[in-house]
Amino acid sequence: MENAKLETEIEKTLEQSGFELVDIKLASHNGKPLVQVFVDRETGGVLLDDCAVLSEKLGECLDTNNFYENGYFLEVSSPGMDRVLKKEKDFKRFIGKHAKVRLKRPVSGSRVYYGDIAGFENGQVLLSGDLKFSLEEIDEVRLHPTDDEILKGK
Repeated sequence: MENAKLETEIEKTLEQSGFELVDIKLASHNGKPLVQVFVDRETGGVLLDDCAVLSEKLGECLDTNNFYENGYFLEVSSPGMDRVLKKEKDFKRFIGKHAKVRLKRPVSGSRVYYGDIAGFENGQVLLSGDLKFSLEEIDEVRLHPTDDEILKGK
């Protein structure tokens, strides 16, 4: 199965419902494929009822496109407060928020950096303290909420 096609079809189904794809994780559970889909939307967040509706729609999408002939498990959820950031629009949306950047290889002796997101330019994530990392250097970027943000649920 082609992961790019799977992602394209899932993204299309979510956009039709007013949601965006944050991430897809593929794994195995009890010998069957496990498809974990993390969704968000710019306003209002993601509610449990949204996940139920989207799970039904995404299940139809997977079945219609015959992605898994012998069954699968599907989980649809919010990305959480420490959501992963992957796309240029993610970095622009969360300017000013604190993030944790994990690199593929050490830079200046470290693979992990923390800073406030300052933007995205020329394929590089910009962080406070004049830190810049290209998407090719990055293994993962996640929001790193402060204690106050966690307590307030923001």
